[in-house]
Amino acid sequence: MSEELDALILKTATRLFGEQGYAATSVEQIAAVAGVGKQTIYRRHPSKENLFKTVIAELGNSFLLAASPSEEMVSSDPLQALYKTMRMLLDLILSPETLSLSRTFIGEGWRFPDLVDHAGAHIFDPLEKLTCKLLTAASRAGLLKEGCEPEETGQMLATLCLGGPHQQMLFGRRVLTTAKERDDYLDHAWRAFMTGILATPVATPARGTGRRKRP
Repeated sequence: MSEELDALILKTATRLFGEQGYAATSVEQIAAVAGVGKQTIYRRHPSKENLFKTVIAELGNSFLLAASPSEEMVSSDPLQALYKTMRMLLDLILSPETLSLSRTFIGEGWRFPDLVDHAGAHIFDPLEKLTCKLLTAASRAGLLKEGCEPEETGQMLATLCLGGPHQQMLFGRRVLTTAKERDDYLDHAWRAFMTGILATPVATPARGTGRRKRP
């Protein structure tokens, strides 16, 4: 029961913070919508800031859990692991929940820099480390050109594969709304990017398998 109550509070807080913003959302509102007492929330989260930080940390954990490939895949085919990670992250960053919280950060981040720093530490930094890890594995396997720095390359790859669609959705444009549209976009972006960093041409990884498909 306690775990279910914790999940209900976080789910309600996530929705209200995304819909109304951080400043306009109160613990009282969250308690009312969740159907719990205000003190029930305060026993778990001593302040609204703490609750919001927990929402962000849980979002980051869910991203890592969903997008991290198995160590076996990383060892056997790091490019396939990287491709599957990018595809999963594309779905996650375009979800309504993520987009709503992103708008909150854009609109209010300048007023609450500590919360932005917290998001960086629990969402952006771990995902950058994951991408860097996969590119490092590809580099050690001799798949990347010499001088290809994994951290910087990972940031550019994420910007192309994830940042562009995310930004367009934030602006209200309805892009990549179906699984096929996202598959096609990632395939195109992947081929364009890998042309510049791979030691030798490699076909796009097949969707949902360990095999490669021909270009």
